[in-house]
Amino acid sequence: MRRSITLPGLLAPLLLFIALLISGCDDRAPGAAPDKGETPLTSPLPSIAADDFPIASGPRPSETADPEACRACHAAQVDSWSGSHHALANRPLSAGEDLPTFSPPGQVRAGGASYGMTEHGGTFTIRAREADGSEQEYPLVGVIGHTPVRQYLASLPGNRLQATSAIRDMANDRWLDVFAGDDRRPGDWGHWTGQGMNWNANCAWCHTTEYRKNFDFAANRYASTWGRQGVTCAACHGGLDAHLASTRGGGELVKPGQLSPTRMMDTCAGCHSRRDQLTADGFQPGERYHDHFSLSLPDQPGLYHHDGQIRDEVFVHASFAMSRMHGAGVTCLDCHNPHGLETLLPVDDNSLCQSCHASGKLGAPLIEPVRHSGHGEGSSGNRCVNCHMPKTTYMQADPRADHGFLLPDPLMTAELGIPNACSGCHGDNSLEWVVARAEERHGTRLADSRQRQRARALHGAHGGDPAALAALLALLADETIPAWRATYVGLLGNYLPDPAAARAVRDAARDPDPLVRARAAQGLVRLGDGVALALDLLADDSRAVRLAAALPLAAGGQPLPPGPIGGEVAEYLAFHQDRPQGLLLQATLDARAGRRGEVLSRVRRALRLDAGNPGIYHQGAVVLSGAGLNDEAQRILLDGQGRFPNSAPLPYALGLLAAERGDLAGAIRHLERAVDLDPGLSRAWYNLALAYGRQGRQRDAEAAMGKAGAESR
Repeated sequence: MRRSITLPGLLAPLLLFIALLISGCDDRAPGAAPDKGETPLTSPLPSIAADDFPIASGPRPSETADPEACRACHAAQVDSWSGSHHALANRPLSAGEDLPTFSPPGQVRAGGASYGMTEHGGTFTIRAREADGSEQEYPLVGVIGHTPVRQYLASLPGNRLQATSAIRDMANDRWLDVFAGDDRRPGDWGHWTGQGMNWNANCAWCHTTEYRKNFDFAANRYASTWGRQGVTCAACHGGLDAHLASTRGGGELVKPGQLSPTRMMDTCAGCHSRRDQLTADGFQPGERYHDHFSLSLPDQPGLYHHDGQIRDEVFVHASFAMSRMHGAGVTCLDCHNPHGLETLLPVDDNSLCQSCHASGKLGAPLIEPVRHSGHGEGSSGNRCVNCHMPKTTYMQADPRADHGFLLPDPLMTAELGIPNACSGCHGDNSLEWVVARAEERHGTRLADSRQRQRARALHGAHGGDPAALAALLALLADETIPAWRATYVGLLGNYLPDPAAARAVRDAARDPDPLVRARAAQGLVRLGDGVALALDLLADDSRAVRLAAALPLAAGGQPLPPGPIGGEVAEYLAFHQDRPQGLLLQATLDARAGRRGEVLSRVRRALRLDAGNPGIYHQGAVVLSGAGLNDEAQRILLDGQGRFPNSAPLPYALGLLAAERGDLAGAIRHLERAVDLDPGLSRAWYNLALAYGRQGRQRDAEAAMGKAGAESR
């Protein structure tokens, strides 16, 4: 069959609205050398006293951030707070507190690297010996956390504080490598000297009070400031300036702002969530979460198991937002003391859970634990939290409870590999035995559960199964929980432009919840007739929705209307200039505006920040090609291919570049390499078929086109 064919050039710039996450990424390869004029991470450092952080602008003393200003009237609350994880979230190292931990000196081995944690004369240091034999010593100046683990902060050039991979397990009095099992190397995003472990950008806002990151892109350095280390009163209570002033003025007392349950939850969620930050450290207690953050949900791969259980570090809020308890009106303060953070009632004897489930408070179903669990009084299996809040261990020694309150479902372990709480206690029994017992006792309830339907639908959607589309649409049709509706809508984007998926995404743009509208905005820009709807969302009352529409529209070349949205986009991009995806998005906009020098500078900076990620080379080349910098795009792709010879997208992009230049033989060579590496890469098969056709190799062209069709189904 003869076709009229043309071989496209390099793909149009990607829509780079990708969540800018808090924690480090996966294991990476060595990075590129810094640009001239920037300070290498391995430069010698002067000796720095350990009694304060060496940030250029230094701590910014603030009366409102000082709990002692509140003690005269609120002594009980301050005393309760003073020993909490909030109070001890961040502090300088001190000889009195930390000397026992460093005596004798600590030693941690990580892959081919080793780290020595030492103290001498009141100065704490980390001596890093990497796998390549290089060795460097850095001063340690701060501590994140108190129990169960403590992570230390090292001072590096550019006023960077880096969270070390050597941590202290306080419960077991030992040093651990937080990345045990990974092979992270200098230059990697997730290496402890990399940007993924940078305190200024990733940790400080939630571990200090009144924090400002203050990153200087031109100088490539931070001038971060804060009012107080640790999470103090001002982090949760707004209006303290006027309140404190009124306590001394002799006039009428001005009370701090009273938060509604929703605004209180939004304030907790600012730190207790995995999210993209939309404003430049602008959130104030009592403001709306969705005006400052974009919440990560299970539509993003790798964060949650497909039933909604926690997998990666997601920091509680989204799990709780996906739960039925959140929908019933339960808040953080129904279970936790807001100052000491301990639970209001014990959990070991089910008192806390039974405070609602024995009385029907907030419409909770009445539950008698022994009959419900099938386990004896006082047994581990009769403890509500063991079944419905199973713990996952992070940082090697920090177990954290799931707040999704899900059903244990061993069948989903057998079918989809999702963990189940039953096996956590019955590990001596086979999975088959656990499944049989669960099905015998709870089979009917589990079979009909929405949780199991979600798990199967999300598993299929993340795997690209066409059949999952119908399952997502059915779930979306009667879902009452906004976080789950947003998850389904986010996954429907993978099925566009299917008409049914497109209708659902358009309808979701009118959903009452901003979580759902924001997911819809990202899908709309991929529909030919959806751009007008996306433009309408630029006037949404939620900043999360406005930016979810504006960023991909701008990256795709759509002019934004005059008005506040331009300033919001500019603030977002300026704030994220120390992250690869922020740099690539800004570079895409620079390419649209013809600022080719800016494009090259930002792409090079993005590559240095995440040099161990083959996707960054591919994305960077796409942006460069969009700016007409094909020679630079080719150099980056060849460099990436040298570092990652098994990454199929790199030869695929090289093949498209070669075709654009008229080098048909080179295009075929690169595209053949791409499909050898990834036989499921349908786009490469399609372009290879076109290239074969141009060479007159019709039989090869038809075979490749058949592969393209088969792999795309």
